Amino acid sequence: MEQELTQTFPRRENGQIVHRSWSVDLECALGAGQAAGLSSQRLRREVAEMAQHFPRWILTVHLDREVKLCQRCQGMLVFDRGLSCVVCDRRYGRPPAGARLTWFGLLPPIGIEGLHRVRDRLVASPPDRHVVGSREGIGRYLLVPLVASYPPDYPEKEPHVHYLPGFFRIPGMPQEAPSHLCHLLTGGRMCLFAPGQWSSSMTCREVLQQRAYAHVIKLLNHADGKHDAFAVVT
Repeated sequence: MEQELTQTFPRRENGQIVHRSWSVDLECALGAGQAAGLSSQRLRREVAEMAQHFPRWILTVHLDREVKLCQRCQGMLVFDRGLSCVVCDRRYGRPPAGARLTWFGLLPPIGIEGLHRVRDRLVASPPDRHVVGSREGIGRYLLVPLVASYPPDYPEKEPHVHYLPGFFRIPGMPQEAPSHLCHLLTGGRMCLFAPGQWSSSMTCREVLQQRAYAHVIKLLNHADGKHDAFAVVT
């Protein structure tokens, strides 16, 4: 018997933080995923891997990197007994036109103690939806949100992994524009594969773990003045 995938999202109600949990409606998600070339078997593999390795990431939809698509309250749409807003519970018969099946969440902590040029300003004023914290063993760290979506020709082509616009407002960051030096494409999208490197057997989970996490670290180092960060092979 297939195990249900339960997701949880914190929201504010009457001045307090409460957690809404739901079982992901995979049939509804498959309807959105089929536009990206996802089969039922492939979607279930993707979901199972993300649940194991990135359990707090949310399966949703996005338009131009924006995941807050509820027309009533600008909440995020999730696959809960169909498609609904995670904040106000408004029901949607289908995703907005052009929306893509997407994972949204925070990468594991990235230590920033060694980023001497940008650390203090980053701690004082982190970008919107980014989180700065501190804990023993790592010191101060940054949690970076990413949007990882399935393109129309997936899995023949790799997932599209995007930074949010606020990331590029970190002091020292390059402009949000295509950059060979910083391995960036349009719209804050990471360039993660050279021609011929992508394999259709790879999953979104593998891309996040093996490619995207390293990209974030390199770009933070670039912002800190290490402009050869992307010359180092990882």
